[in-house]
Amino acid sequence: MLGIEYPIIQAPMGPYDTKDLAVAVSNAGGFGMASHPVPDPQYGIATIISDDETRAKAYENIKQKFIGSVRHVAANAKGNFGVNFRVATVQFDVPMLLDELLKEYDTNPAVKKKLRVVICSAGDPSQRYLRKIKDAGLLRFHTVPSVYHAKKAEKSGVDAIVVTGYEAGGHVAHEPFHTFVTVPEVIKSVNLPVIAGGGVCDGSGLVAMLAFGAQAIYMGTRFIVTKECEFNDKVKVMIMESSVKNPREDPTIVTQGVYGPLRHLKNKFAFELAEMTQKLKRKEISIEDVYKFESAATYRAKGEEGNLDDGAIWCGQVAVRLHEKPSCKDVVDGIMAEATEIMQRLGKLAT
Repeated sequence: MLGIEYPIIQAPMGPYDTKDLAVAVSNAGGFGMASHPVPDPQYGIATIISDDETRAKAYENIKQKFIGSVRHVAANAKGNFGVNFRVATVQFDVPMLLDELLKEYDTNPAVKKKLRVVICSAGDPSQRYLRKIKDAGLLRFHTVPSVYHAKKAEKSGVDAIVVTGYEAGGHVAHEPFHTFVTVPEVIKSVNLPVIAGGGVCDGSGLVAMLAFGAQAIYMGTRFIVTKECEFNDKVKVMIMESSVKNPREDPTIVTQGVYGPLRHLKNKFAFELAEMTQKLKRKEISIEDVYKFESAATYRAKGEEGNLDDGAIWCGQVAVRLHEKPSCKDVVDGIMAEATEIMQRLGKLAT
């Protein structure tokens, strides 16, 4: 379906565009994803802005980032790639961004040749405007955290399901459905190809997901800690050191986020957001307060500032297993070599 050499897909990481990472993953034989960005901080929190003029400026900023990212990947990736949209109802920009994407798809030969799929997440897959994706000749996948959501996505007409367990970084389910429980149950419950993620970072994880019946793996945190990822190197080091700094506990924490629960690496910002999450439950603050606090921290850590205390560092529990910063090619080649060795060894046991 995707025209890729290896069954390894880079998870999108909005609010960052991940254009350089997507190129590197696609050039390594995997499948790179250009992510859905957010506007620069000076435009405020676009999802809750009521000022039409400011909102219009925010949208133009998002559009320039997104279309620029798509063009960059299409021009530089040797292989195929995809894009992601967060389709929550508060994401006012997506219907317009989709139209811009489809216009680019029709007019840019490089995009037409290499763009294969739109992976939607964080929202209802049955929204009518999403039908434009398949009408244009592109594949539409949807990311889900449970069997219930997988069935809903299948009913909406998607081409494949991406299922991520609670171990994953960034936005996770409201209920802690873990990868080794959710993935096989989703595979049994739908009649579509399934891509599996959440805690997967190596060849043994690929073999496990293939054994469950998945068609490919979906990795975010593993690809953050690579040479080509555009995130600040201080963040990569912090992830690699997380198992040393937290030898007896999970180095990540789940808090309230704009689209629901959100998994971070533990730092000052994450603990403050966790406190705000409890205040929100007690109705001492509003969800807008959470939005503002989270939005202000978006670029502090992973951007040029490299503020590891007051910035958001979204990553999965698999952080404790990452101790080196290889190239994307080394990651992909290493996974395939390890998976091949494991399957050969298990094949011998079976005979």
